[in-house]
Amino acid sequence: MTILIINRNFWGGNSTNDKMETLFNENIIFVFFFAMIAIYNYSDLKEYQRMAIIYISVYALTVLDIIGVKLAIALLVLSLFCFIEIFTSDETKFKILVNPIYKIIDFIYISFSQYAFGGMCCALFMLRIKIPDIINKQEMILKILSFLFMVWTLTATLQQKYVLHTFGEMYKTFTYFPINKIKFNEKLDEACSILISIEDKAYYERKSYSFLSPKYILEILKNKIRNQRGSKKITCVFSAGNRFIKNIFDESRGYSTIPMQLIRSLGIKRGYNYKYRRKIFEILYSGMFFKGIERMLKEDQVAQRQYFKKYLIYIYFHKVNTFLGDATFSKFLNAFDMQYSKKNEKDIYDCSNEGIFIACMGLSKRANSITKDNIEYYLQAIDNVELDSDVVCDMVGKMMDRPYDGNYLQ
Repeated sequence: MTILIINRNFWGGNSTNDKMETLFNENIIFVFFFAMIAIYNYSDLKEYQRMAIIYISVYALTVLDIIGVKLAIALLVLSLFCFIEIFTSDETKFKILVNPIYKIIDFIYISFSQYAFGGMCCALFMLRIKIPDIINKQEMILKILSFLFMVWTLTATLQQKYVLHTFGEMYKTFTYFPINKIKFNEKLDEACSILISIEDKAYYERKSYSFLSPKYILEILKNKIRNQRGSKKITCVFSAGNRFIKNIFDESRGYSTIPMQLIRSLGIKRGYNYKYRRKIFEILYSGMFFKGIERMLKEDQVAQRQYFKKYLIYIYFHKVNTFLGDATFSKFLNAFDMQYSKKNEKDIYDCSNEGIFIACMGLSKRANSITKDNIEYYLQAIDNVELDSDVVCDMVGKMMDRPYDGNYLQ
């Protein structure tokens, strides 16, 4: 018995157990993170359910005065960052988002837009607002408001009205059409020219993927100032800047570049009607996602990577929706070859330039506005491609009858 006691003391048995017990009893951070890891490893829970459990746990610890608000926020930030950026099962995200700043941006955006992190912060801060003694009776009101914010946060988190696709889901279209298999020929050049002329004239010149390019913004502001005559210069600048900001979130304008339009088609799974969240997503992720893919292609020395911008337009034709009259097409090529959940049998090479022009006009729901009286006005904007105005008008006139083997455009 004596030998056993000596051996236990020699190996530090009692001492180690005491230290571990002290560690878990006195250090709530260790206990919290072990609990979070256990929650994350419980595979029957959806990600948003795990987030709700984290919110409830932190809120309960704060209400019971076990931790303060600052520590609660710190625990939330660390645990959510680990779940979203480190413990994620989305392997493609690790390949595309390698820049630490991009990871932080992704974490902040998803936390606030998809998991109502702002509401959680409000609920916590209301628990610790100091009330003067004279109006101390108002403290109960703040606690009730805190509880209501907590209920709203949990409801918003569990309802999942705004949801993004994973990076793996977003990248799937690129695996169907690898860049080294694409035919970068004259026909694709013409299709690209038509789209760029209508949607994004500065596409090739602009270095950024969103409109947040100093040169691009200055050009827009200059055009707006030129159109305002008879006003003072300062007034013109202020008015142009004000209208520019408003138009960013305008449904009919929005300054969405081709990559921004593509990223929203690739990335938004649910909640397209949340225009502010959607626009911020377009601005942030168009750069992060496409720069990540471009970097991957360079690192892997993939053939034809020098045509990356044309490649994005090719993917655009296979992914972005368009509109003809009262018909909505989930992807551009469906106007020429209706396939609901299948890969199109026709490719952009098989479509007439006149049909591509009409489908491009349909992106902004203007296809039906084309007439013989205004066709020349629309065609003058098209660079480097000859289009037959009679063919365009004829196709517009009968497209809703689906005359081309059951399809709208030829």
